[in-house]
Amino acid sequence: MGCCDGLSKFFLITFGILFLLFGGACLCGGIYVLVAKNDILILARSATDGAVDTIDAPSLIERAAYVFIAIGSFIVFISFVGCCGACLKNKCLLRTYVIIVGLMIVLEVVAAILAAVFMNKMETYAKDNLQTMLNDNYIGPYATSNAVSLAFDLAQILLDCCGVVNRTEYASINTWNTTYAYDSGGGVYVTVTATIPLTCCQFTNKDAFPDDMTTFLNSMEDNQCPVTQAGAHTTGCYEALKEEFSKYFNILIGIAAGMGGLQIIGFISACCLMKEDRKSKDII
Repeated sequence: MGCCDGLSKFFLITFGILFLLFGGACLCGGIYVLVAKNDILILARSATDGAVDTIDAPSLIERAAYVFIAIGSFIVFISFVGCCGACLKNKCLLRTYVIIVGLMIVLEVVAAILAAVFMNKMETYAKDNLQTMLNDNYIGPYATSNAVSLAFDLAQILLDCCGVVNRTEYASINTWNTTYAYDSGGGVYVTVTATIPLTCCQFTNKDAFPDDMTTFLNSMEDNQCPVTQAGAHTTGCYEALKEEFSKYFNILIGIAAGMGGLQIIGFISACCLMKEDRKSKDII
């Protein structure tokens, strides 16, 4: 057995075992989520104060579980084929591994190219969909049982943003609760019409929302902000989300590049094993 043969076999078996473990984890995780769906749903409802009832949570959990099972099964199958092909030097298994991994590499390259080419269109599509969701579903920070409305409020609080593009969008939305009462001094409360949701304002205790609304509201830096917009966030949530995502983008690119590199090494290793096996048969 030559040096190339030994290294190829070592790499293919090593990577095969690593991916086998990863695939097994996905498969087991998916099965666990499917089996413990009801318990997970109860935890989700308690964690979100019942907001998860406004969406089809059981269906989403089931779909996520099936996706994990499908991905895990596929990775386990490919890893098993690669390991067995390397250990037994079985040409049929190695050829199957090379074809499937080769197709995966081609599809990943095509997907990366398409993502780069259509990035601007995808951003426009995402922004338009967020604006549609805001216009159709936002009903204000007082209705925490609405999952979409709650998501926008949490984004505005945690990311220091307002609206999808900017805060002027709320002037054209007629579905949200614009009623706002604030202490004008001496415990005298004045009820006025808000021009932006109070979650677009600055707070010193963000963590109190939505569980302790009293503490949250009392931590507003300017209690007239929802009316006057003084000190309100000026950045749109779409740009804030992009900026937040960009912090982890390089990490995601590195992980994707690492996975792609391992796939290429496994592909080359399998090809080398097939070539060495063919040479040894030619000598015989």
